[in-house]
Amino acid sequence: MVIAGPNGVGKSTLLFAIKEGAGVVDEGTKILYQGPHRVLRRTNVQRRWLGGAFRSLAQLLSDADVSGYEGLNFFNPSRTPENVDEAGSTIKYTLGKIENKRQAMLTSALDRLKAESRQFDTSALPDIYEPLKQLTEYLLPHLSFSKVDFTNEDDIKIFWERKDAARTILVDIDDLSSGEKAIIVLFLPLLEHQLQERLVKLEHFGIDREEDVIVDEHRVVLIDEPEQHLHPDLQSKILAFMRSIARSTNTQFIITTHSPSILDQAYDTELYVLSSPTENTDDNQLRQIATNAERLEALKQLAGSTYFLTTGRVVVCIEGEKDADPERPTDARLLEILYPRATSVTLVPTTGKGNVITTVERLRGHVPEDAFKIRVRGLVDADQSQGTIAGVETLPVCMIENFLLDSESILTYLQSVGITTFATQSDVERELKNIAQELRNNEIELRVRRRIRGKTVRIGGSSIEEIKQNHQREVEELNSLLPDDISLEAIVNDVTTQVDGLISGSQELLQFRGKNILTTFYQRHVSPSNIGYNPFCIDVAKVVATKNTVAPLLDPIFERLLSA
Repeated sequence: MVIAGPNGVGKSTLLFAIKEGAGVVDEGTKILYQGPHRVLRRTNVQRRWLGGAFRSLAQLLSDADVSGYEGLNFFNPSRTPENVDEAGSTIKYTLGKIENKRQAMLTSALDRLKAESRQFDTSALPDIYEPLKQLTEYLLPHLSFSKVDFTNEDDIKIFWERKDAARTILVDIDDLSSGEKAIIVLFLPLLEHQLQERLVKLEHFGIDREEDVIVDEHRVVLIDEPEQHLHPDLQSKILAFMRSIARSTNTQFIITTHSPSILDQAYDTELYVLSSPTENTDDNQLRQIATNAERLEALKQLAGSTYFLTTGRVVVCIEGEKDADPERPTDARLLEILYPRATSVTLVPTTGKGNVITTVERLRGHVPEDAFKIRVRGLVDADQSQGTIAGVETLPVCMIENFLLDSESILTYLQSVGITTFATQSDVERELKNIAQELRNNEIELRVRRRIRGKTVRIGGSSIEEIKQNHQREVEELNSLLPDDISLEAIVNDVTTQVDGLISGSQELLQFRGKNILTTFYQRHVSPSNIGYNPFCIDVAKVVATKNTVAPLLDPIFERLLSA
């Protein structure tokens, strides 16, 4: 189970309750728990501390505290969600104990074979570390496990080989990255029984006897935020590794996460959302986000990621492209800069206005608000296209870039980068309006195009005659779309009157297409200074944000978007 949800709904509390039993785990099932605040401290381990009974890392993860490790002292050993969990800091100690046991068994086996004057093939000796090597090969392919080194018995080493294009070096586990160590700590406890099986084989090497079967315990593995310290690429691999363990052993995983990479890898049968408790105490906070693979894939296609549906915030579909580059002036990026309150919602870019409305409708159908407590809304440009639906709001300007056409802010920016073309704010405003008026005919053309119904033309066929027939049919349909001369004249006159009215009323910088005006201004006055368009937009937006002129325009809109 992959459980997602906003902060504060009780994900960590839920895992710890399962860890404590909570009446939900069968008797005889071992629970392995890794809390949300894990540390992986460097440790100095001496070989003389490694005697006595073996305590596996899996056993430690089933215990309530980190204690009983000779030579290791932990300030707060309790393993609860509120405390720092030091279990990972025992990894060198645990592997040292395994190696100590391996060497003792190896010595015993070889002494026995030598006393019996028996020939033996050392290549047939079981490699007890094979499972650890397989783990590293799958998740950390740039590393390979090398050895536990007792050369300095006052400071043992656990070596991995790190390979790059130039060389191979030995790296102690303490010197691995936090992400590399995190992977080993996450999964070594689940491989220890395989290491134990190989230790038994080593102990009885060369003896004809029935194989000792080490019982594979039933385990429930609880991991709070497994993504800690892990790169997104590595996060995306760990679910597949968990599934391979679950298929081959009696293991169930329950993890909580905020990671988009992990959530997008979850199957429909795995992904659950934990929502805030409601006044109705019978209401189940934990719900499966999708009931089949097709539905989950549809959600991913609509929202771009299942992560958006797990944030606990209002989902607001907006126009514009999704872009991972934070320095690209997408609608979402500009809106978050200009209006910081926008970060209180989850913005989902869905290209054009039609897609915003479609996405809102379909998301509401897939995740009904009354069942999932996920509110889906929309925000579109005021670009003269008609028709929205309930919960879809319209910007008070033609598009987000219109907010950047603030002469005072642009002048401040120009002066900050050493561009002295304009002496006053009035000079900048005059130039912006001149550009808008130069684009008058473009604006008329765009608005006329919206008033006349369009059509996508596709011509094909399996023969020349069929192609010609299809072409003729398309031509006739296109001709039917064009209004008669009287209607066409009325449309052009009406649009021209609207556009000229915006100019005479000094509304062109708000209601003409702001991106066209801004791009033309940039090309004329900023581009010659070798400043890119993207940083120009971002930096101007940051200046506009300091003036707090956008908030009064957007506050009423966001009040409606955030309302229940």
